[in-house]
Amino acid sequence: MDALKSDRVVDGVQRIAMARPQLMNAMDGVMRREFEAAVADATADPEVRAIIITGDGAHFSAGGDIAFLQGMSTAQLHEYHRAALGLVRVLALCPKPTIASVRGACAGGGFGFALCCDYLVASRTAAFSAQFLRIGLVPDMGIGYFLTHRLGAHQARKLLLDNRVVKAEQAAALGLCDALHADEALDGETLLLAQQLAALPPRAVRQTKWLMRHAEGSLTHFLDAEMTAAAECLGSEEFTEGTRAFFEKRAPRFR
Repeated sequence: MDALKSDRVVDGVQRIAMARPQLMNAMDGVMRREFEAAVADATADPEVRAIIITGDGAHFSAGGDIAFLQGMSTAQLHEYHRAALGLVRVLALCPKPTIASVRGACAGGGFGFALCCDYLVASRTAAFSAQFLRIGLVPDMGIGYFLTHRLGAHQARKLLLDNRVVKAEQAAALGLCDALHADEALDGETLLLAQQLAALPPRAVRQTKWLMRHAEGSLTHFLDAEMTAAAECLGSEEFTEGTRAFFEKRAPRFR
């Protein structure tokens, strides 16, 4: 891969790193294709139990590569946007736990990719921005959706219209990120979280993530979805191991 690094850092944990550090990991067509393929491969691999998304070097991602986008016709821009939303869907709907590990700039579409993940952990060097209005665009890569779910509609709207950069400490206070670490501790803390998630029962995790996508509908709809999700787990090997470990007073060993 030319614009991406994907490697198994420990058993069960796949790390996918955007790898154009000389351009602050700005995304072009090659990176988009490689990114989507890497997430799809990790999702399909039964040996992968948790996925870390990060950036190579000092920054997570500056978002879209403006020079790359500037050279496109209107029709090509529309097609690129459609294709990029495919990456958002693959990442946001991944049935496995996902962690965005952010240091430095996390801007534009890169911010959207971070918000797609189940967890967003950041170093104190992190700076978040969605300054689409300054280049005449609406926020893309699902940012409006994910920000609304994290912050509520009013705070999300203010952040997008203010066109401002949110530094790490303020991001943590707002709830934009789930944990804040010293820069030198970020990789280790992210890996520790990933290992904890990888140790969880994969079937139950998959069904929990599926179930929570139904949480915004009516209670009746949610409870129907809960029955479907629970049916996959009740009586399963994971359930048997989990209950046996409980009575034996030991840590469960999920396969």
